[in-house]
Amino acid sequence: MQRQAEGELFACLLKSGIVPSDTPVIFILGSPRTGSTPFYQGVVRSLGLPYLSNLANSLFPRHPALAAPILRAAQGRFEIEFTSAYGKTNGAFQPSEASAVMRHWFGGEHPSQEKSTGILAGEEGHFLRTATAYFRVFGAPLVIKNAWNCFRIASLARLLPQAFFIWIRRDLVQSALSDLAARYVVQRDPQAWNSATPANVEALRKLPPWAQVVENQYEFARAMSAALGQHARRRHAEVWYEDFLTDPNMTLTCLTQAMREVHGFNPPAPLVLTRTARSPRPYPDSDEANLRRHVAEHADRFATLRYLTDSASRHTDAA
Repeated sequence: MQRQAEGELFACLLKSGIVPSDTPVIFILGSPRTGSTPFYQGVVRSLGLPYLSNLANSLFPRHPALAAPILRAAQGRFEIEFTSAYGKTNGAFQPSEASAVMRHWFGGEHPSQEKSTGILAGEEGHFLRTATAYFRVFGAPLVIKNAWNCFRIASLARLLPQAFFIWIRRDLVQSALSDLAARYVVQRDPQAWNSATPANVEALRKLPPWAQVVENQYEFARAMSAALGQHARRRHAEVWYEDFLTDPNMTLTCLTQAMREVHGFNPPAPLVLTRTARSPRPYPDSDEANLRRHVAEHADRFATLRYLTDSASRHTDAA
């Protein structure tokens, strides 16, 4: 039934002359625990952009276009909230990382950097039609946020020449500590990976957990930097999470300027971010001390992953 309904929706929206591969799509990329979820929420809320909702992920994982007209009809009747629990949001219409949807298109084998880098055979057309359907319903590009896409940049850039990539970054120490906390709270095992895995994951497993999370962040960053430079040189921007927290409106204003060739965005609606109390650290104090020591001992290698507060311009670096 869903497949038939989706087919009828595509027939209605995708008239002759429309080339799905020309559709603009915005991908938010970020290694685990870099603030990608609140940033994602801020982008879609302030710019009024469509996204894959929890409803799409839970009810229509194989046919997510069916959620587009439902989300469009519900706009204005709810607010996008700045709440989440380790990347998960609550509420049918809240933005989702859409894990089930993305697995349907791209699979989910490990190590992700080697085994989940491109779209599955036979799914390319469906992926493109879905993105185009959202664009037709909303008149604006679909925003997709999923950490696994950090290793799919080459494939996504090829599929969608009009796509734009936003790399949300966060200071290495803070993101690694948050990743370690998620292991203790979500996985209940400091040895367990939270998300996608780099190609050398088996080698990293031999390290203590506090070193694993640091090196995991490093591998993600190295992969994204190389792929964006090679496949999306003029189609990406880098945003630091610390800048977003300090001045979300300036950050988003700069971002819309960087994305001006993708779509004619309206000025961002003002955002006020609510501060939340820091959760108790679920890891031993010794883990944090060792993690910080590991970063300090490899300061040169990790230099580009540290947030520098005295940099002249930290809002949005477009490339």
